[in-house]
Amino acid sequence: MEALRTLPAIYLAHDHMDRPEDFARDLAGGITGKILHLAVDSWFDAPTRDEYEASYYGYDGFLERGLVAVARVLEHEDAPENRVRVIRGSGDLERAREQNELALILGTEGGKLIQEDLGLLRVFFRLGLRHIQFNWAMRNQIGASQANEDESDRPGLTEFGRSVVQAMNELGMIVDVSHSAPATIRDVMEITGKPILNSHSGSRELAPKLQNLWDDQIRAMAENGGVIGVHFCSRLVLGVDDRQSEVEDVVRQIRYLTDAGGIDVVGLGPDFVLGNAERDARYKRNTDQGDISWTRGLESSAEVGNLFPALENGGFGPGEIDKIAGGNMLRLFREVLP
Repeated sequence: MEALRTLPAIYLAHDHMDRPEDFARDLAGGITGKILHLAVDSWFDAPTRDEYEASYYGYDGFLERGLVAVARVLEHEDAPENRVRVIRGSGDLERAREQNELALILGTEGGKLIQEDLGLLRVFFRLGLRHIQFNWAMRNQIGASQANEDESDRPGLTEFGRSVVQAMNELGMIVDVSHSAPATIRDVMEITGKPILNSHSGSRELAPKLQNLWDDQIRAMAENGGVIGVHFCSRLVLGVDDRQSEVEDVVRQIRYLTDAGGIDVVGLGPDFVLGNAERDARYKRNTDQGDISWTRGLESSAEVGNLFPALENGGFGPGEIDKIAGGNMLRLFREVLP
């Protein structure tokens, strides 16, 4: 088999690494761009466990932390040595590539930061936010999360959530349903006029975790024209908590998704979050995830290139690898962004 040629684009659907040193690692690893999740619907790196737990079901502080996070990245963009461009419209994607800059699509893992106010949604849009993942691990003002999937009481979008979908379609923002309850995902698909994203997930048949998708959900994402970012976290790849996954396990997930939904539905959603020592310690303590791991050989953006020879060995052709690496994400960006 011929050696894998240079890939034209690698776009990551889910990433939390927001420092200049993280951006430098991305660029060195060949990453073209990523959705940078600046906030989460809990204060997962709170100084104390009590503060984390208070944030889990509460709403205090999310607006302020969201604004601070956006401001920090805009400052990074202003420093030419960082070589990053915040993507405000689809034309910026090509400008970033021409200038060899890392394309940053600013997003959030959960909607608490907009409270219950479409005016705040529009303010964050003006500041550069182009993505909202509706849920993290709990219900919020937008709708039900994966933790609520078996509940009969308010299992999908709220009325406010329905208005958020419509407003995001109008503005040109990416709707992300990762971590959302199946009913929430169905409600979004009934309303949206644009392709949607499930930014970090996999097959529940292969790995029985709530965050992963059943076959009918994979097919529905494909019919919508959406993209599923394949997770690199071991427990989501394997479905167990006490073992580290291998690159071949991620290829197996990708093969399953493409068999179920077609090649156009798959992207990369590694959910990189580890690599900042102070934050890592707080994150692991607060969320009780001391044993969390990422796929061996895919533990940071510097290693993403290790996936592509494995895909080639797994029978994927050059055009298919291009789509998985970033082509499908780029298509979604161009269809949704202003």
